[in-house]
Amino acid sequence: MELNINSPAYFSDQYGVDDEVYRYCRSLYAFFKDKEYSKTLSVIGITPVIAPKELYEQGLWKEHTKVVSLGACAIISIRMDFESYYEADSSGKIELIREMIVKAVRKIKAKGKFDWERFRDDLMNFSD
Repeated sequence: MELNINSPAYFSDQYGVDDEVYRYCRSLYAFFKDKEYSKTLSVIGITPVIAPKELYEQGLWKEHTKVVSLGACAIISIRMDFESYYEADSSGKIELIREMIVKAVRKIKAKGKFDWERFRDDLMNFSD
């Protein structure tokens, strides 16, 4: 399965990309590459949105989940708390990203008969 974690929308443009978070996401991609959690779903793309609350309140950066290509690909955009991420060091940011992945993938567990529990366990036990 391909797990693609994009750079955080808004945050990356304003503050850049944390190298440790980038490395963690690349390691996750490699770790999950040979794993299978569904007969149909083979690609999950997640874009975390990390923007100030005021922008969310203005209706910007909405969350969405789409499953396309006959259930083979899931596209998820999910909000994260700006203040928590901004104030965290690299290891704290990685933990927030991990929690976000669990929350995001849970949104698609019923689509494509996805083994979310096994995925979650693998993610939580992963160390790079």
